[in-house]
Amino acid sequence: MRIEILTIGDELLDGVIADTNAQWLGQCLLDHGLTIVRSTSVRDDIESIKQVMLEVSTRADVCLCTGGLGPTNDDLTVDALAAALAVDCAFDDVVWADIVTRYGSTPPPVNNRRQARVPVGAEALRSTVGTAPGLKVRVGRCSFFLFPGVPRELRWHVRTYLDPFLSHQASTQLFKKTLRFTGIGESNLAESVEALAIPNSVALAYRTALPENHIRLSGPNPTEVDDAAALIVAHHKKCFVGFDEMSLARTVLNLCRARGLTLSTAESCTGGLIAAELTSIPGASATFTGCIVSYSNAVKMEQLGVSATVLDTAGAVSEACAMAMAEGVAKRLKSDIGISITGIAGPGGARPGKPVGTICFGWYGPGLKETRRVHLRGDRDRIRVQSMGLALDRIRREYAG
Repeated sequence: MRIEILTIGDELLDGVIADTNAQWLGQCLLDHGLTIVRSTSVRDDIESIKQVMLEVSTRADVCLCTGGLGPTNDDLTVDALAAALAVDCAFDDVVWADIVTRYGSTPPPVNNRRQARVPVGAEALRSTVGTAPGLKVRVGRCSFFLFPGVPRELRWHVRTYLDPFLSHQASTQLFKKTLRFTGIGESNLAESVEALAIPNSVALAYRTALPENHIRLSGPNPTEVDDAAALIVAHHKKCFVGFDEMSLARTVLNLCRARGLTLSTAESCTGGLIAAELTSIPGASATFTGCIVSYSNAVKMEQLGVSATVLDTAGAVSEACAMAMAEGVAKRLKSDIGISITGIAGPGGARPGKPVGTICFGWYGPGLKETRRVHLRGDRDRIRVQSMGLALDRIRREYAG
């Protein structure tokens, strides 16, 4: 089955918002054993949208459109669809009643009447999560599903209307497994994996998601997928983080929780990035006690107990300072493990012997008292994310058993 995505909106092409809908739809379709063959984005222009719809109708079996179903004059998807079908729009009293009900005791704005227009021959897909209905219609050989661009509304429409449709269409179920690694580059990982005896029936897809690298395995035979995953893990045990949703941060929390250990962080150049990563995971409070963002030397001294001697002799970007920070945060926040990062993320701040990308780490905990100094390459964001990954990965390796 050939499936295409059509995302509509000036804001997508102007870079105002990221097209997360296409990404989510791709993952959703994969759950049905289906893949997208093409994704197209067009501006809010009737003729452009119409032309793409007509082109897609000649080559695809299903087209999923998102965006342009709102109440304002720049929401033109319905008009473009009517033009592609060479029909007029009819006012749908049932859809309008849904909109009126949604507003409750407040009369809907007049503009919302635009959302009750349905091209003749199309089916309105009524909504309980927003004022915009979806639409379903056949154009040429292609079944078109038009959904709102608001992610929450899109996902409701997909689960309500598209999933049942796809369940009857998918002929081959794909079994999937994602493997997460850290501490190894994508190229080296791919070269190593491709030397293994992975059957051709198992497809491999690589993706860098700093601080991790992912391999997605998929195939029609679950045993083959599982066996391939086990083979890859066996050859990369030191770098293997976990399967599917088991991220580096989640793995670290689980390892600490299993040992009854708590942890805290002292962060300078990363500004709380480790803390944000850990606390994005529900239940982190059982393990993570807190973070001190010690961006200034004064905070390093007053809150973490870094001595003036260390700062005067070795400097804030030093292994000595990192060790004092890690030990200091563990004691101050009463955690078993302290992790620290101090460095120069750039683009400025370099000094003799300490170029941009110089990062010092400290780890303090049961059986662990260690520092490390590295030189990382990339822009500020990349250096900060890499630093976060290195800091967490040392804990993973220490307590993975």
